Amino acid sequence: MTIDPRSPAYDPTALLAAVADATAQLLGSAERLDDQAVREPSALPDWTRGHVLTHVARNADGLSRLLTWAVTGERHDAYASREARDAQIEAGASRTAAELVADVREAGERFAEAASRLTPQQWSAKIERPSGGPQPAAKVPWWRLEEVLVHHVDLDMGFSPAHWPADFTGPELEMVAERFADPAYPTHVPTPFRVYAEDTARAVGVGCDPAEKDHLLVRGPQPALVAWLIGRSSGDGLAVEPFDALPTLPIWN
Repeated sequence: MTIDPRSPAYDPTALLAAVADATAQLLGSAERLDDQAVREPSALPDWTRGHVLTHVARNADGLSRLLTWAVTGERHDAYASREARDAQIEAGASRTAAELVADVREAGERFAEAASRLTPQQWSAKIERPSGGPQPAAKVPWWRLEEVLVHHVDLDMGFSPAHWPADFTGPELEMVAERFADPAYPTHVPTPFRVYAEDTARAVGVGCDPAEKDHLLVRGPQPALVAWLIGRSSGDGLAVEPFDALPTLPIWN
């Protein structure tokens, strides 16, 4: 079994176990927080840890709505609008630590319940996020895993990109590179470059073929490369060949 949603061997129901494990790890960190700590800054600009936890919970509910779309065939958007999403996060961020943790746990349980209802045919149904165009519902568990693992880092509780599993960072590295070149997303790189993961020998092109050696090459550990590409790292410790500054990246959203 592979958790890479682009692989012919991908099974979205098997990925749900990885989602449950990642959620349990995040909850383990969140349960150490008290009411003061949830009001302290997270690793994300202008967001407290309460904002991050509220967002993780509302994301579970939003993705559950996409799964309902796949089951019923009737459109159910993840959020009514970006403004409504932001308002929900802001409204929930100041709750107590216990309320925030309960919300993340219960929203995760609702997501798991929604996912358990899909048949093999329904996993193939097309749904849409605010950007990216129509996608099979089978990608929803990956999106949830991405959300939980990345925002666990954002809590700034000692869980770092180095803790991300390799079977996540490998596909994530390639999919982020693809997204930067996809016109359906508003995240384009101005100048193509190559990326090489020294720990896994994975080579990826961002806007180019990784074999095109006339493009700049960024080297480093796979988790560190992913963290830099999605704005969770400044890129300190990554090497650039030929010697140069790291490429300028668009804002990840």
